[in-house]
Amino acid sequence: MEQLIEKSRKKLEYEKVIAKLAEQTSFAISREKALALLPADSIHEVRERLAETDEARELLRLNPLFSIGGVRDIRDHLRMAEIGGILEPHALLDIADTCRAGRLTKNYFSELKGPFSRLAGLGRDISLLKTIESGVEKAIADDGEIRDEASERLSGIRRRQRIAGERIKSRLDDLIRNPLTAKLLMEPIVTMRDGRYVVPVKQECRPQLPGVVHDISASGASVFVEPMAVLELNNELQALAKEEAAEIQAILRGLTMMVSGFSAELSANLQRLAMIDFIIAKGKLSHLQDGSAVKISEDGPIRLRHARHPLLPAAKVVPIDVVIEREVAAIVVTGPNTGGKTVSLKTVGLLTLMALAGLHIPADAGSELRFFRSIYADIGDEQSIEQSLSTFSSHMSNIVRILEFADNRSLVLLDELGAGTDPAEGAALAQSILSDIASRGGKLVATTHYSELKAFAANRPDFINASVEFDVETLSPTYRLLIGVPGKSNAFEIGRRLGLPERIIGSAAECLSSQDAQVAELLANLEDLRREAAASAEEAAKERAELQQQLAEVGSARQKMAAEAAEVRREALEEAQKIINSTREKSRALYKEMQRQEQEKKNSDRAWQEAQRKLKSWQEQLEEELPPPVYAEGELTSIKVGDYVSLPRMKKSGYVLTEPDNGEVMLQIGLLNLKVAVKDLRPAAEAEPQEQEKKKRHNTMAMQKAKSISTELNLVGQDTLTAADMLEKYLDDAFVGGLKQVRIIHGKGSGALRNAVQEQLKKHRLVKEYRFGDYNEGGIGCTVVTLDS
Repeated sequence: MEQLIEKSRKKLEYEKVIAKLAEQTSFAISREKALALLPADSIHEVRERLAETDEARELLRLNPLFSIGGVRDIRDHLRMAEIGGILEPHALLDIADTCRAGRLTKNYFSELKGPFSRLAGLGRDISLLKTIESGVEKAIADDGEIRDEASERLSGIRRRQRIAGERIKSRLDDLIRNPLTAKLLMEPIVTMRDGRYVVPVKQECRPQLPGVVHDISASGASVFVEPMAVLELNNELQALAKEEAAEIQAILRGLTMMVSGFSAELSANLQRLAMIDFIIAKGKLSHLQDGSAVKISEDGPIRLRHARHPLLPAAKVVPIDVVIEREVAAIVVTGPNTGGKTVSLKTVGLLTLMALAGLHIPADAGSELRFFRSIYADIGDEQSIEQSLSTFSSHMSNIVRILEFADNRSLVLLDELGAGTDPAEGAALAQSILSDIASRGGKLVATTHYSELKAFAANRPDFINASVEFDVETLSPTYRLLIGVPGKSNAFEIGRRLGLPERIIGSAAECLSSQDAQVAELLANLEDLRREAAASAEEAAKERAELQQQLAEVGSARQKMAAEAAEVRREALEEAQKIINSTREKSRALYKEMQRQEQEKKNSDRAWQEAQRKLKSWQEQLEEELPPPVYAEGELTSIKVGDYVSLPRMKKSGYVLTEPDNGEVMLQIGLLNLKVAVKDLRPAAEAEPQEQEKKKRHNTMAMQKAKSISTELNLVGQDTLTAADMLEKYLDDAFVGGLKQVRIIHGKGSGALRNAVQEQLKKHRLVKEYRFGDYNEGGIGCTVVTLDS
């Protein structure tokens, strides 16, 4: 039975629709889901699938550009990680991309509002794997190269490689520029062979340049020599390359182990992303085919409104209406060859398969279909309907198998039933087959040329005739399906219009049996009645359209008047709102200004109080730290750095910090540094007070620091840990030495050292502020630091 059902799907070209669905997917796993899509086994599953497609179509209406991007098929990578293999950088990048796509998809559906319960549920179930995403991004660049920042050890190895490489190039450049050795070279260049730096030496000069030969040019005129001067450095570089390779393997092994630990979550995320992408693909296909949802019932009618075959060009396909009421078991379709009978048959079958698979069908809204467990088709042509080709042959063996399995949950489609044999026997056999299948309770659609089957269908209450329309005026089919109207051959009328003599037509009419003549006359009358009914319906539709247009114009006028009134009210409300908003903004601005002034007053009061507190504190410290000075008569005859002198006008004593400059020196009194005139100073005593010896030694050390400490610190070439220690010690020394502003040189480079330096400065207790250097100070290659007083 399964083979017969599969063969029927193939004859209905279901796999071509599925191929179109697969084209709308974004990656391999969702494409596999699309290609494996089959009709559902239960009506509940059909409805669930259709609901998914409804959500996807609505989502694409609101966000036409939505798609799941960046997901990769990482199943092989996960299997490799699970069995203990080491993943390559590109595989880890694929996994990181998939983690990122999962995170973005989860975030999107977490914020999505509306009737998207199924899609949102899948999105919420995605696991966030930021650890993998961040770990891979930190270690591997977009081009698959391992970053220096992947580990401290790798960063150190590569720094040593660069230094070694520069040393080698420097030595070889010296060799190239040396006149004594330059004449031995074929060209003044440095190149590489087998990972080692070499220079091209003339063949005849080879003995004059000691070294190791690594290669010979194609012409043999030059040899590539590794000079002895760089042999050890090249060996060092080779050793570093091995260390680098080993460290890279260690990094990849660590990342692989991390991936392996989240293998289950990654696999689950992959399936959820594939399912979301598959559902979105169903919505995209619906949009491309201008499809709509269809109502599925257990045993209801079949109603297809303006149904279109999904594989025919939209500009050429003629929509058909198909109605099979609940009590009708079968439709018998008649009409001329190439008139569209087979297309109509395939349209009914293929749209039913699409709906049962959970896809929207290319038909107008309001269409209905019944749930079928099996669809059997004997359509006989092996050609492609996309090429508008049909062949008609009877496959009785197929019908025998269909009769074996068809039941009340089957849709049976038979094309040109009974053709290919004696007409009388074929018609009788066809009637028997139709009766047998109809008695089983399923639905049947059959096409035929036999007039006997038209009469047979007309005499059975559970059968209905249908036909494809033929325009006698143009002698061409219209491809419209007419339900309830049996087809007529139109042979006599076509012959008459093509110029066949009337005597021949009359003689042919006499050859018809009375029964055939009656059937032909009945069909002609029915056709005339149908045309009259169609003309009346068209006229009524025209009048109804005119009336609706008039009503629409009246309604439009009313809406226009209402809109104008509403616009007047809206403009008045907007003007009032503008006034309110303006007043509110002015009030807010006034309130903020009052708050600002109040805050400034508070700040000013606090600043004054803080200044008074500091002055008092300094005064108390001076009184505690300095003993009463012993004044001496007369001005100072000489003065030098370190002297303990008195400043009578302040009644304080302190130490001289600088040599006289324009008659002034810098004097330290307790914690204060003052610039005073030498003429205002007096000797404090023959000898300093004993308790000041310790402070003098401290001041002497500070003055020595001030003389020895540099105003800049060069950290270029240091790693971040070494640089941090150097910077901490330097800032302490600069502060003790009394420096107010210093310059930290860290270079431009990758920015890692610069960022580490500024992060340390941001938190340092002695730093008041810092900035990048100006153009003449070194720009962003240095940071200028102002120290606290």
